[in-house]
Amino acid sequence: MKCKSLWDGVLEFFYPPRCLLCRNIVPPGRECCEACEKALLPANWSVRMIEPETGKTFVCVAPDPYDGPLRKAMLDFKFHNMPKHARFFAQRIFSQLRQSPFLTRADFVASVPLSRERLRQRGYNQSERIARELAALAGLPYFTVLEKHVENREQHRLHKKDRRQNVRGVYRILPGVPVEGCRILLVDDILTTGATLGECAAVLYAAGAKEVLCAAACRVSAQPESISC
Repeated sequence: MKCKSLWDGVLEFFYPPRCLLCRNIVPPGRECCEACEKALLPANWSVRMIEPETGKTFVCVAPDPYDGPLRKAMLDFKFHNMPKHARFFAQRIFSQLRQSPFLTRADFVASVPLSRERLRQRGYNQSERIARELAALAGLPYFTVLEKHVENREQHRLHKKDRRQNVRGVYRILPGVPVEGCRILLVDDILTTGATLGECAAVLYAAGAKEVLCAAACRVSAQPESISC
């Protein structure tokens, strides 16, 4: 244990932690410098999502816009092996949800899954990393309840009208995982059209979930008050 602490100290001396937004050096344990934290907008954005086939509605929170330094941080997190960014994004979601009564009645936190091939390429599921950090902050358990059993086309390469069809039927509940009667906080990394979160929420509702609240770290551009996903 002492050897690990010593080694961690050596690494921090030569490779000190840096703000994930401006890259200035920050104290150990911090992901963002004070100046960048102060520049962030309050985390208070949400949208009501509508699942067109069932008519069910559910809320999605997404505290930050997907642009500027936050976009760069998210891209580093997803594609450049920076899993530690997960805690920052989870803290931003938690800062909005901590006043929500949903956290007092939620049963567990879950995440949007990656396919096996995409997971192999990236090394980790960024949505799961955020969800696990968020669960720890909220004092809730994290459960893996969904799997992606179809390798579909990447959503960001498709037109908005094609995204809903692209995710239809690609997710399912893992065998033996009970979700009936549960209130679930479902986490993703980026909210664009709402198609992915909408499909996953629809699968959870079809399996008997009582309530689903969605949360994404970032949102693409300005979103309307409601999204038909």
